[in-house]
Amino acid sequence: MTPAATIVIPLLRQKDEWLATAVRSGVGQTAPCETIVVASRETPQSNRDVLADLSAAHENLRVLFRDLPAAFAATINFGMRAAAAKRIGLLLSDDWLEPDCIAECLAHSEDIVSTGHRVFYADGLTPVERAARRSTMERFLSRPTLEQKASYLTHFFLFQRSALERAGWVDETVGDFPGVDDYHLIWTMLEQGASVAVVETCLYNYRDHEGERLTLADPMLAVENLGKILRKHGVMEPEVSRLTAAHRRWFGRPLYAVLAEDRARG
Repeated sequence: MTPAATIVIPLLRQKDEWLATAVRSGVGQTAPCETIVVASRETPQSNRDVLADLSAAHENLRVLFRDLPAAFAATINFGMRAAAAKRIGLLLSDDWLEPDCIAECLAHSEDIVSTGHRVFYADGLTPVERAARRSTMERFLSRPTLEQKASYLTHFFLFQRSALERAGWVDETVGDFPGVDDYHLIWTMLEQGASVAVVETCLYNYRDHEGERLTLADPMLAVENLGKILRKHGVMEPEVSRLTAAHRRWFGRPLYAVLAEDRARG
């Protein structure tokens, strides 16, 4: 039977416990869906062992190996193209979904379905103060530009496969910027007239930590890749500089550090 949705989890390497939590949240959805983990030749044996154990226990888990140098966008595309379902979502290997995430998103047929999210410290139990995000359709529609609309929408995303195909999937040409899978992809889809629905519930759980993560990569490289994205969408100076400055403070640091700094400033 064709699943109602596919959840794609790109994997380079991850703490075994966190990886198991992410995968279990995918295979344990209340709606019928498959979960695809796309691993790399660099994925450690302990991660492979976790996936082997979970694969033996869950028929709706597929583990694929991409025998090429690790690249975030390309890994996501590899998994999305392999999806059996017409609805496709993305889950990062250190995060996890609420059990009814897919079911709530499937109630909407739009090209992009966006949900709210909660943010937790590395223990996965302690919420990061003021970091949760509950989006609303009204606030999305009130944003005057497509860039602002793309910035507003947050994980979890459930996409129509046909809309991803029209967008050319996740852009592999702008580098592994932390927003290539959401901000840039969403902006591209909106430019093409993609329809949007907002689920006003926190269904995605983000683990905020100081370990390996794109948002913690070299901030100068992140700025460079953001510039590529902005210029690709036709943004010119001085707007490129303004938008880069607006995003810059989030690069290279966990969310809790930026929010703590905001609180200290009052």
